[in-house]
Amino acid sequence: MFGRSRFLSFPMVIGAVVIGVVSGKAIFGPPLDEYWKKKQQEEAAAKETDASSS
Repeated sequence: MFGRSRFLSFPMVIGAVVIGVVSGKAIFGPPLDEYWKKKQQEEAAAKETDASSS
């Protein structure tokens, strides 16, 4: 296709993975942190209501 071998070289694959992880954290990090904080607060509230009702 591009005049290269069929397989990608190992350093290129590692570089692509690093770029993917870094950009993924930059894009999805803050919304995911918010989601997990809300989830933990909801679970804590549910545990408190369970403990107080029993």
